[in-house]
Amino acid sequence: MQTTSLNAYFGEIMDTIGDRQKAVMQIFGQNFTRDFTNAELSNELNWPINTVTPRVYELRGEGKANPIERDNPLLVEVRRRKCEATGRTAIAWGLNPDFKTSRFRGLQNL
Repeated sequence: MQTTSLNAYFGEIMDTIGDRQKAVMQIFGQNFTRDFTNAELSNELNWPINTVTPRVYELRGEGKANPIERDNPLLVEVRRRKCEATGRTAIAWGLNPDFKTSRFRGLQNL
């Protein structure tokens, strides 16, 4: 991922999302070459899984009151692999390498 893309994720975008979404994105920002399952994020954040899963859902562009467009999500499915937290096969999420800040609805309100 290009430095300019990372700057977009963690500069402009972070000012437009909620605190819990920010916390999830900070994990990816600190480990931008790595992917995470929901359970691994739960462990990293020390949050219950039912707090992590909705935030990932929102960052994938899902949900009604969400500034993240479905066709331009912050997080995307990277692969399915064995989860380090559960030992089961799970979806691993990563930063969207094709994210376009110009198509992010939240930035239109700044």
